[in-house]
Amino acid sequence: MRNTFLRMNIKTLSKYAIGAGAVGAILGGGILGILHLAAAMTTQAAPPAGSPEAKEQAHAILQNKCAACHGASTDTFNPLLNMMSLGMMQRDVEAGQRGFTLSPDAAVRSASVDLLKMDQVLVRRHMPPLAYRIMHPGTGLTEQDVTLLRELYGKEAADAARYGIITPAPAPATPQEAAKIRLGKLLYNDPRLSTTNAVSCASCHDLTKGGTDNLAKSEGVPGADGKPQLGGVNAPTVYNTESNIRQFWDGRAADLKEQAGGPPLNPVEMGYAHPEDWHKIAGKLAQSSELRVLFAAAFGDQGITADTITEAIAAYEKTLRTPDSAFDLYQKGDKAALDAAATAGKAAFEQQGCATCHSGPTLGGQSFEYINTYEDLRALATPSNYTEGAYGLADFTKKDAHKDMFRVPLLRNVALTAPYFHTGSVGKLEDAVRIMIKTQGKESATDADINNITAFLKAQTGKLNGKAVDTLSPEDVKP
Repeated sequence: MRNTFLRMNIKTLSKYAIGAGAVGAILGGGILGILHLAAAMTTQAAPPAGSPEAKEQAHAILQNKCAACHGASTDTFNPLLNMMSLGMMQRDVEAGQRGFTLSPDAAVRSASVDLLKMDQVLVRRHMPPLAYRIMHPGTGLTEQDVTLLRELYGKEAADAARYGIITPAPAPATPQEAAKIRLGKLLYNDPRLSTTNAVSCASCHDLTKGGTDNLAKSEGVPGADGKPQLGGVNAPTVYNTESNIRQFWDGRAADLKEQAGGPPLNPVEMGYAHPEDWHKIAGKLAQSSELRVLFAAAFGDQGITADTITEAIAAYEKTLRTPDSAFDLYQKGDKAALDAAATAGKAAFEQQGCATCHSGPTLGGQSFEYINTYEDLRALATPSNYTEGAYGLADFTKKDAHKDMFRVPLLRNVALTAPYFHTGSVGKLEDAVRIMIKTQGKESATDADINNITAFLKAQTGKLNGKAVDTLSPEDVKP
């Protein structure tokens, strides 16, 4: 491994554009570049797999070859040399911080997504960037480096994290739990949660429409002009959402219970505005003898409160799983469940890196990611007169670094949830795929790739209580 002197100079050596290479060789390269190269050529025998020495060397590789852009500190470049590189050094560091950090933040990305991001690097070897490797000889990943890093980012673990199977919701364990779910279903469909007694959870999250309303922006209670007020973002699906890292596009709710408490107290959505308004809602619900009986069965003497209302709705929403899609059957061993186009689409989906963030059993929901990695999604996905009112995780955390980070949407049943993105401005799934590849992918995609990935996504449509989600009728989902 490099000595401390060489490691310190990683912070001062430059990554220049080609036109600045000669100057960089004088100011930032020269003898230090030669020393880097000499150090890289002095390789040690790899320690035994699984040994403490192997893990120690793997951590050293991360520090020597990755930490300049992905470490905890962003002060890894010389301002003068950055200016001479026309800002390339700063851009690379900022891009590195946006994509992956060596200090995981579980509130932003699950460990599985971090694992898959590193797996993508180890498979494709596209990091460190070429300009960095030119000015820092020996910093490219060698075969031995990859072997050692697999001590920390195992291939089998990454493959296991990439996909998963949607399983049916478990049967209620107790009569009390069954009563809670039954109550939650009634409340989910009850418009008395709104000031107008006309808007329910199901209004914006219709189970016959992929768990959405198929509108660009959902319609809430009327405003001063008597017209329905529109929400700020497109309504995401309610299906398979229990495992989301957080709820809502901006993550402002920790779980389904907290999420269920948001719309009733939103003046635009259901019309109420203050925590004490729960007493008004409870009073209306208490007029139903059926609900009083179910609240008692589910919660005993706790009564009808904000806490019991939202807990019951969350209990019901946890049952809204959609197993047995064609992709689920494929993963269970039925390789004929995916046709040729969908099978090719799965390969393209992985090649493009889509399966890194759209991963796990729900194909998403496990991290917050930037919508403008390579190109700006808003520029590609919205009309010129579109007015943005949402900036993702930053709206919740108030941190500048979180601006434009949105929770990665789930791709289960995605063929049914148009229009797409938080903007609700793209009506066709093929167009959404093309835009995502332009904004998030590093490789170009052919029309065949787009069509095949779309076919793969259409194979994600599952079943609710044994019936295909795209064939559900109002009768199938009524309380």
